[in-house]
Amino acid sequence: MTTRIILVDDHPVVLAGLKALVLGLPDFELVGQASCAAEALALVRGQRPDLAVLDMGLPGMNGLTLAERILEELPETLIVMLTHYAEPSYVQKALRAGIRGYVLKASASDKVAQALRTVLSGGVYIDSELEDFRSEWIRKLCPAAGVSTATASDTLTYREMQVLRLAAVGHSNKEIARRIGLGIKSVETYRYRACKKLMLHSRLDIIRYGASHGWILDV
Repeated sequence: MTTRIILVDDHPVVLAGLKALVLGLPDFELVGQASCAAEALALVRGQRPDLAVLDMGLPGMNGLTLAERILEELPETLIVMLTHYAEPSYVQKALRAGIRGYVLKASASDKVAQALRTVLSGGVYIDSELEDFRSEWIRKLCPAAGVSTATASDTLTYREMQVLRLAAVGHSNKEIARRIGLGIKSVETYRYRACKKLMLHSRLDIIRYGASHGWILDV
């Protein structure tokens, strides 16, 4: 099964580089590209991609606002931001908007590919150049107390692991059901069983567990 992806950037050279990268990934299908927000919205509505790579600075609408618009209409769409902006405030805004990957344009192409795969697997990717922000984010999510020490790979079934990973990065039960092709009741059951096995009692516990076991952040 291939991942349908669109690319949005107003710099032709960057867009060409991204296109070459995606065409070289056998499990991705490029279904469109755009150079402004209006084109991007029309493309998303027409193609309904699995994943979108967005530039932060776009004509007519910035990438954060565009991401919010896309997620309002198609909440199952995964978004990776590719940008020059390395300020922590931008990363924080991106995560709050629902963006799952934040990559700097100075990064090598293999790092961009890693970000795409991390996001598709249910994780959140933050560029390794943003070390200070990543460290602080993990510190806030993972206080010393309250995180289960059980190992999920030894304890959970495949479905339980899949559901819990998606829950850890913020997906609702409805969104998880849509993404993995299960009924909401089944998702609720898998989530309950996983939490019971790992002694997780709240959504915050799930987030902390995911962060402490590398689900939320890939570097």
